[in-house]
Amino acid sequence: MSDLEQLKELLFGAEKQALDSIAARVERREVRTTDVADVLPEAIYQSHQQGDDLVDSLTEPVGECLQQAFKDDPQTYGDALYPVMGPAIRKSIMHALRNFGQQINTAVEHSFTPRGLKWRWQASRAGVPFGEFLLQQTLQFRVEQAYLISRENGLLIAHVHHDAAKIKDSDAVSAMFTAIQDFVKESFSPDRTGRLESADMGDFTLWAVHGPHALLVCVIRGVPPKRLRGDLSAILERLHFRYGDAIRDYKGDTSTVPDVDDDLMRCLRFEAHVEPVSKNRKPLFWFIGLALIAAIAFFGYRSWLAERQLEQFSAALQATPGIHLTEISRDDGMIQLRGLRDPLAQTVAEVASQVDIPIDSVTAVMRPFQSLEPTLIEARARELFGTVDTIELHLVDDVLVVNGSAESEWLNDFQARYSQLAGVRAIDTRGVVNSAADRLRQRVAELDDKAFFFENGIEFATGQRDTFLAHAAALAELSDAARQNGFELTLAVHGTTDAIGSVESNRLLARQRAAAIGTMLTDAGLTVKDIEISVPTAGDQTVSDDGGRLARVALFLQETGAQE
Repeated sequence: MSDLEQLKELLFGAEKQALDSIAARVERREVRTTDVADVLPEAIYQSHQQGDDLVDSLTEPVGECLQQAFKDDPQTYGDALYPVMGPAIRKSIMHALRNFGQQINTAVEHSFTPRGLKWRWQASRAGVPFGEFLLQQTLQFRVEQAYLISRENGLLIAHVHHDAAKIKDSDAVSAMFTAIQDFVKESFSPDRTGRLESADMGDFTLWAVHGPHALLVCVIRGVPPKRLRGDLSAILERLHFRYGDAIRDYKGDTSTVPDVDDDLMRCLRFEAHVEPVSKNRKPLFWFIGLALIAAIAFFGYRSWLAERQLEQFSAALQATPGIHLTEISRDDGMIQLRGLRDPLAQTVAEVASQVDIPIDSVTAVMRPFQSLEPTLIEARARELFGTVDTIELHLVDDVLVVNGSAESEWLNDFQARYSQLAGVRAIDTRGVVNSAADRLRQRVAELDDKAFFFENGIEFATGQRDTFLAHAAALAELSDAARQNGFELTLAVHGTTDAIGSVESNRLLARQRAAAIGTMLTDAGLTVKDIEISVPTAGDQTVSDDGGRLARVALFLQETGAQE
């Protein structure tokens, strides 16, 4: 080691060791944690004494920690709060019931009086509900006693009371209340900042107003309004203003606080004014009572009518095919429905009109479904296959019975697609008559036995070819219609000649004429069943005016598969 280094060691060795020690402590996390733990309680205390910054910074993280803890282990915290929650809830209910009862009694008494009307006007101007305003104006209470107690040593400074109040040893009462205050601080406030402000004892309420050096305790009969606490606080502030130093240094010498009783007597002036009910107001009370009874009867009757109407509506819905009701209720004058409804069933509005319920007072949430009610199955069949006035449908033991008359096309479609109907196992069409048969027979009668004339040989007379072709087209259309309706149209052709010439030549000509007609009919898609000829002889009286130079076409209509 050089001389310079030795000199540095001599001059700065201790400081270097201290700096190295500090660096080592800073670098080691567990050492820093220990150091912070040593000063943390004192640092928190001093920060809290300096202002609200510590509370503001801890409010959010502590609140989140409590929320998470309550969520993770609600049972433990519920058990911890149980001893406090029970009395608090009972006390709240007792006060609420007491206030409610008094409010009803007072409201009945003042509803139709000039003062009541005046209070209604004042409440409306102040924007306060009449019940709350009435409660503030008419709550019955009286401050029976007032104690002024030193906060420094618990000594009684002064005590005033009404002449009719039952008085015990005031010093003992002061000492007892001081002991209760200390017990509350020790038991329920770890930081000793808590304080008892009110207590209920039968017909009495105990209110404590805390000041810097003295405590004002008032014994109140009845239920005091909240504004009374402000008035008592003002009296205590006046006492501190006049006797501040004497109250702070009070040792039991009442001469140091002269005339304090006079100021304390101001507490006894607070009491509600209760007007006696005069005899001339009894008729008014009778009128009010009868009015209340009539109102109760009226609203009871309306409620009964509403329930009866709801029951009738529910019964009507339940009896309607295709509607299945799962829930019905009345809320704020509106009827609310939930259930299932077949699209072919009556609507909720239609059922409501049957029981005289306005549809705008009904809210319905109905989900669609297919009902197996016979009437709805029949209606669904009519919707699926079309409405036919000549057809009647009836469901008998899952068999759809069809009666009446219908086209073959409709009947064939019905037989092919009836399985699409839910709830139908089979169909019975024995009572169905083919309505096309009569129309076909009428048309056959119109087109039957038509004659077409020839000139010479197998040539049509003038205009006869066009007439024949039109007739052939009509026959083809008739044949198609017959085939679609389960019938078969067949034709017979009869050829004739005049009496001129030999019998053999006329027979050949008649056959040629009939064959020519038959070929043209076959080409038109028609079925020619028979070809007949007839040849008249000279002098034959059966020859027509045209000399028998014609061919005739006869029609035959029969059901397919039937024997002629």
